[in-house]
Amino acid sequence: MNIEPRPHYTDQEKYNFYRLAAKRFKAELKLYGATAAVHLENRNDEVFWSKVLRYAYPQGRFRFITASRSISGNNTCGCTQCLQYKDFLDEHFWIAIDSDYRYLNQQPEIDAHHYILQTYTYSFENHFCFGANVNRAELDACGGKLRFDFVKFLREYSYIVYPLLVWQLYLQGVAPEAFPQKVFHRLLILPCGAKATANNGASVLQLLKERTQKMVRHFQRLYPDADPTWYEARCHTLGVRRDNCYLFVRGHQLYDLIIDLGNRLRQEAKNIPDLPQPVSDRSFEYHLVSQLCFGEYEELRKLVDDVHLALNLK
Repeated sequence: MNIEPRPHYTDQEKYNFYRLAAKRFKAELKLYGATAAVHLENRNDEVFWSKVLRYAYPQGRFRFITASRSISGNNTCGCTQCLQYKDFLDEHFWIAIDSDYRYLNQQPEIDAHHYILQTYTYSFENHFCFGANVNRAELDACGGKLRFDFVKFLREYSYIVYPLLVWQLYLQGVAPEAFPQKVFHRLLILPCGAKATANNGASVLQLLKERTQKMVRHFQRLYPDADPTWYEARCHTLGVRRDNCYLFVRGHQLYDLIIDLGNRLRQEAKNIPDLPQPVSDRSFEYHLVSQLCFGEYEELRKLVDDVHLALNLK
């Protein structure tokens, strides 16, 4: 069977292809009556970015592009596809991406001066998981009574995860194969059993503590002369602290855990008499993504400032 080889495109061909695509996006703005076109990683990101842009610039209209054609002709999404347009951005065409570790590693030219918006947290999901936001979602979804303190839970979660996050970032530059990101991500997948909400999530936190301490001891034995404290100090200057590092671990795992806990709380609330208000017919996730805590923490404030900066670069 003859299989056609994948076509090879030169750098110049790729450059010209994405330059022309960006030109079309800008030309189409008049048809949409939009302030700017914003290429997102995928359709799921639109809920978050629409809230940010509406808050930062209420009078603006933005056209979201959630996927675009790759040079091979496929409809493509993701961060890599967004960054294909990096050289062709201006006041009419931006990209908006999850930071992953780009912010913590201070990757150059990922900033509003280059018309790139980033979450500053690992991903947009971390913003919805901001402790005060989750508590508000619980009040709205579970009958107006706070039985589980997510601010406290996420603070304790952060204290547990923090040493392992520092090791992850440290080993990226020393021995990246020793602690791949996918291994770290798997450690953060936590079951949410029948007793998960008892004692403010104590059983969930205990399992996380056992996992992280085991890995930290492993790396201490493997690298007895390592000193990741220099990276800890660097992270601190970027806003990563022992009490908030849940904002900088992979948001997808954290978001799933919060949704699982919230759904269980909502189900339990249905059996509690005399709640201040009825248990919501809406899902916990609906309430979680209905708002963001603008002005309440630095990462979201910086993101709003970036929108203002990009708008002023005209």
